[in-house]
Amino acid sequence: MFKYNSELVEIAEGDRTIVEADYIKAYRAVGSSNAVYKGKQLPFLYFPAIYSKEDVQRFEQLTEDVFKMVNQSIDIYLNHPEVRDIWGFSSALESLILIEPKFKVNVPMGRFDFFYYPDGSYRFCELNTDGTSAMNEETPLTDVLLETHVMRQMRERYTVERYELYQSWVDEVKQLYTAFVENGGEASDAPYVIIMDYMSKGSPHEFEVFKRIFEANGYKCGIVSPDELVENDGYLYHEGEKVDIIYRRLVTRDMMDHYEDLTALIKGIEANKTCIIGSIRSQIVHTKKYFEALHHPIVRQYFDDEMLAYIDTHVPFTAPLRSTDDLTKYLEDKDNYIIKPIDYYASKGVYAGREFNLETWKGMLEKGAEEGYIIQEFCEKSVNKNLHIKADGSFEVSNFNNITGLFVYNEKMKGIFTRAGHGAVISDLNDGFSLSSVVI
Repeated sequence: MFKYNSELVEIAEGDRTIVEADYIKAYRAVGSSNAVYKGKQLPFLYFPAIYSKEDVQRFEQLTEDVFKMVNQSIDIYLNHPEVRDIWGFSSALESLILIEPKFKVNVPMGRFDFFYYPDGSYRFCELNTDGTSAMNEETPLTDVLLETHVMRQMRERYTVERYELYQSWVDEVKQLYTAFVENGGEASDAPYVIIMDYMSKGSPHEFEVFKRIFEANGYKCGIVSPDELVENDGYLYHEGEKVDIIYRRLVTRDMMDHYEDLTALIKGIEANKTCIIGSIRSQIVHTKKYFEALHHPIVRQYFDDEMLAYIDTHVPFTAPLRSTDDLTKYLEDKDNYIIKPIDYYASKGVYAGREFNLETWKGMLEKGAEEGYIIQEFCEKSVNKNLHIKADGSFEVSNFNNITGLFVYNEKMKGIFTRAGHGAVISDLNDGFSLSSVVI
């Protein structure tokens, strides 16, 4: 990806006037597309992230390796009760996690985010296994950016391929539902699928695309809020019709925050008669405390030396931030640490020590300790160049920090999602940008 990035820069600087006009055209095209995040036009960068086949081979190996870690971790949690306090889940959540789903995949869908470096190495940022999103950022953005001036030039030089993120998920849902039925679940000739989330929290454009693809594959499909469900004899219903499959976009934190209002859904999960993709046990990996658990001696005793070496190489050191801690080392070496809340998402509450002076950072550590944050080793930046568009329409080539994410469906790599920004924390909350992700 770093080699192809240099070629993009060369094309843009050689055709500066054309590219400046082309950017305006692309900006308008994105604005009239479905590339929307939280009701606003998606912030994007002009250059796609272009990955090579060698990059993809590494990512496929990464997917295989990380699922070994993920599945071993979940087995440890399920089979060794003494480790569960490290995760700190409530008794209500723990009881839902321990329910055995009728298919064997612990994490049916995820997006695994990591920093990818020029030597092919990588370090994880976080594993999103719960309410995984951003397909609707990647897909329409790529539709537009494949037609820009620089990408037309690249397509004359190379074969450029892209990922399809919707039909590929529906195909995996079919396989998971088949496994559910084979393991004792009730079959339906014409399954009713619901995409479940609070609409105030979800991605309505993305849901509509998934709904359309489900329907094109012969499913009846609805977009349903979790508080609209009704339970009867363990089965879940919506507007009088039995639900066969739930594509759960509702993140576990939101579910537990509304636990008392979601009696029907909770009873349905406990009865285990509806095919819910995915099960609540994915929270074992999704929580920000997961990396803390991987570095905890009680958990580590159950991993072999090979897996411990993998964890130590790719998972940044993470520990709880407690009011009783001696904060000296986190102050003296502040540029090498980052703090995160345990269970927010979209990078809410994530702060890097290198972006604050010592006095402010000390206050943030103390506040984070009171509120139950984690502290984590800061991962070095992965840097590529892109265009910074100035107010007058001209551009300058600028360094951006990158983060790569893999969409994984049914434990298979199905796509790439790339974000970038100037700050140490990369997200839309921190003036971050989305990139189209393609493969040569």
